[in-house]
Amino acid sequence: MPFNTPPSGPWTSARSPRYSLHPMPLQLFEALEAGDLPLASSIAPPTLPPLTPFLIDEHHRNLWRMRLALVASDEENIPWLTRLVVYQTAEDPESQNPAQNTPELVIVGRIGFHSKPDERGMVEVGYAIDPEHRRKGHASAVIRIIVDIARAIEGVTVLRASVAPDNWISRRIVEGEGLKKVGREVHGRRGIEDIFEVSIMIVN
Repeated sequence: MPFNTPPSGPWTSARSPRYSLHPMPLQLFEALEAGDLPLASSIAPPTLPPLTPFLIDEHHRNLWRMRLALVASDEENIPWLTRLVVYQTAEDPESQNPAQNTPELVIVGRIGFHSKPDERGMVEVGYAIDPEHRRKGHASAVIRIIVDIARAIEGVTVLRASVAPDNWISRRIVEGEGLKKVGREVHGRRGIEDIFEVSIMIVN
């Protein structure tokens, strides 16, 4: 099935006004996969706030390695892959010092599709929020952006999310965007996962 490519710049949505999802150049994937945060920081686009150690933990180094292998096999995957979640903090209404009450940009996680759409137009979302920023609504906000982006791309027909059976927080988040459980499968690395999907309608 033919499909358009996603927007090349940061992804945003009016439903999550203080968030933006920023693309990563391949050199940044490579530096993070190597665990070299200083090198990654020197490569990162100047529009990004400081990178954090969250991005070079063991899990993420394995993730970057898999994403690089995916690109090596098919470069069409590049625009669909992991983006960094940038959040603009809110001003503190109780602050007595305006000079110290300026909103900041921080990286609170990462999100993206596992690959380009498959034969039926399905894309699967994967995300993670930095432990320091969890329980603050960031996951719900970025899932809203991903849903809106998927709906805007011609050729994308289904959005999927795989959730561990005991991960009730992620389950509530994806169900909140209309994804329904359609089955269960055993993943080679992650074990048993429930599969959630929603049909996507193009928004003009």
